[in-house]
Amino acid sequence: MGAVEVVRERIRIPCEGESLDAELAYPDEGRPGTAVLLLSPHPHLGGRMDNNVIRHLAKRAAEAGCAVLRFDYRGVGESTLRLPEGTSSFAHWEAMEGERSYGQLLPDANAAWATLLDAVGPVPRRVLAGYSLGAILAGMLARECDATHVLGVSPPVAKVGLDAFRSCTRPKLFVGGDDDFAFDGERFQREFEQLPEPRRFISLPGADHFFRQEEDRLYDAVAGFLGADA
Repeated sequence: MGAVEVVRERIRIPCEGESLDAELAYPDEGRPGTAVLLLSPHPHLGGRMDNNVIRHLAKRAAEAGCAVLRFDYRGVGESTLRLPEGTSSFAHWEAMEGERSYGQLLPDANAAWATLLDAVGPVPRRVLAGYSLGAILAGMLARECDATHVLGVSPPVAKVGLDAFRSCTRPKLFVGGDDDFAFDGERFQREFEQLPEPRRFISLPGADHFFRQEEDRLYDAVAGFLGADA
C-alpha cells in the first residue's frame, strides 16, 4: 500500500482532573484496520510526542493506513499537571525515577487508549507501541486493556527488566540496537527467553538508543507488526 492522505487532529484528553495534549492521525478515506497507541520515553530523556522516534512512527504508520494516537504525559509540553507548591516538574519526574514508580503514568496511557478506541471504533488490530520507558509502560498497560499486539522499541533493560511482560500472552515484538547504552543485550536475552510466546526480537546492528537518522530503518523493521506496509 502506498502512502495515503492523512488527517491530523490536535485533541485534549481528560485525565484525572488534568488534560493531555495529543495528536490523532488517520487516513482521510476508508476505515483503518489498525489502531496504534504510541508511548513516549521518560520525560527526562526526550519523552515528548514530538520525539524523533515517536513522531516518525506516527507519520509512517498513519500514511500506511493506521489510526495513530501520540500524546504528552501530564506535566510534559502542553499537558497539564498541578503539583504541590514548591515542587517543580523536574523534581516530580526525578522522584518517579528514583522510586521507579512508572505506574504513575498508567492513568495517562489508559486515558489515551480509551480515546483512541472511541475515535476509531472496533478494529481487528490494536497495538501498544512504546519506545524506551514507553516500552515498559506498554507491557504494564497490556495487563489492563484489550490490545492485540505489543511493541517495545529499545526497552531500557539496563535498569528496568521485562517483568511487565511476564504474563503477556499477546504477540510481542522487541527491537534494540547493539550500540544502545540503555539496552543490556545479555540481560534482555535472559529475560526475553522467559517470556510467554508468541515473542520476537529484532536486532538492529549499529543502532543506538536514539535512532537519529535511523528512523526509516526502525519503521521498516516494525511496519509488518504494526499492520502497515513498509
